[in-house]
Amino acid sequence: MLGSLRARLIISFALVVGLAVFLAGAGALFLLRDQQQETARERYGRVVEPMNLRVAALEQSGASLNDIRAYLREQADQAQMRILLLDQDLAVVFDSDASAGLFGKYILSFEKLSSRQIVDTPDTHYRWANYNGNGAHVTLFKAPSRPETSGSSFAPVGYEALIAIPQSQLASAWLDLVPRLALAGAIALSVSFVVSYFISRSISGPLARITQASKQMARGDYDVHIPIRGQDEVGRLSEAFNHMATQVNSSQRMMKDLLANVSHELKTPLTSIQGYSQAMVDGAVTREEDFQDSGRIIYEEATRMRALVDDLLLLSQIESGQVAMQHAYVDLAALLERMLERFQWALREGGIESGLHAGALALVHGDERRLEQVFSNLIENAVRHTPRGGFVNVTAAAMSDGGVEVTVHNTGSVIPAEDLPRVFERFFQVDRARARKGGSSGLGLAIVSEIVDAHGGAVRAESDDERGTSFIVRLPSAAKAAGRGRGRTREGADAKRAARKPAPPEQPLPDARA
Repeated sequence: MLGSLRARLIISFALVVGLAVFLAGAGALFLLRDQQQETARERYGRVVEPMNLRVAALEQSGASLNDIRAYLREQADQAQMRILLLDQDLAVVFDSDASAGLFGKYILSFEKLSSRQIVDTPDTHYRWANYNGNGAHVTLFKAPSRPETSGSSFAPVGYEALIAIPQSQLASAWLDLVPRLALAGAIALSVSFVVSYFISRSISGPLARITQASKQMARGDYDVHIPIRGQDEVGRLSEAFNHMATQVNSSQRMMKDLLANVSHELKTPLTSIQGYSQAMVDGAVTREEDFQDSGRIIYEEATRMRALVDDLLLLSQIESGQVAMQHAYVDLAALLERMLERFQWALREGGIESGLHAGALALVHGDERRLEQVFSNLIENAVRHTPRGGFVNVTAAAMSDGGVEVTVHNTGSVIPAEDLPRVFERFFQVDRARARKGGSSGLGLAIVSEIVDAHGGAVRAESDDERGTSFIVRLPSAAKAAGRGRGRTREGADAKRAARKPAPPEQPLPDARA
């Protein structure tokens, strides 16, 4: 319990409150010490005048000294204080504390100007002075000397009563505040424990939930979610944990899907390789041409497996940041022209027409070899899914922000709307009956997405029954990509491309080589 965060927070809060209360109490005692002593002196000083009035009244009524002593002894017992009675010569004729040894002694403290301290204001009528002698250390209080008048004033006839309080008792008058301060401190500590309990629970509760969720993830349960309460540091930590859990869950699903897809993709070529090689080993293949056919199939399936493995390695390297893009200024129009030229033989064989249109484009800042891979994959994908008599168009245009948008469009194939968000996933197959036509590894579009993203761009797919399918790649301007405020163009290439007339995407564009 004491090792938990909640217990440490509660103890910390209580210690802070306790220290604050202690310092406040000590400061209050220091500041109120003199005031408490003055209050104690005033409390005794206010009693001495009525007492002397009574003594004077008894004396004037003819009461004996013993009667006055009896009255003073009664007052001393009731008020729990020491009372002295002086005669006209200032000698002590009565001491309520008989063991103190002041009986018969002379009290001259009020006669010495050097030691006399007087409090005599309109609201306070008493005098006090310290007496140190005969083993006694007391503060004496007496009534003010006044002429006899009617009312409450009096003129002493013969005797005068004094109140004697030990000096140590007055000096420690501030101790009367200690019980009240201690009670206030105890209440403050109790309240602090209650408040700190709820505060610590608001802090440790989400942390405990995060800990429990982490244990669930460690056991393989990645579908966890922590409720977010507030936007403080703990709330942001919960939000970050939920985001992490979502990413881990997604990565785990992707890993499982990848393993399943890779296993599926490798199963067919491995089965073919195993079957034909087993036939060759068992002697089932005897003719030379059969040997050649079997060897060719084994070679093709091995090549397909090698391409799959290479694409997987490239994809993982791009995602992990191990592939460093060799950025330079690239003439995108010339690059697209080369890529479309590369597929002219496949286009003619498939009876597919093609066209290229590129306006005046600024140079883009990127890795030319990787961009060739992007548009090669897109054009190859378009050629593979375009039926005979269709066409493939490649257009490039400058955007208002200085970037470039390239569209690879083909007719005759449609991607269902529900499949469009998934076309860039690994091994995703829109038409499983035509999957891997032409030896595709199923990773081309995933590689395209990663390379474009590494260039700070974006790629998306659009498809409908009337227009066919388009893949649109947006690349940022050279200034944005390179972190510079200027871009460069190639005037000759721009003039050549500007001379071409645009053609509507529904119709085949002129061959790029024309």
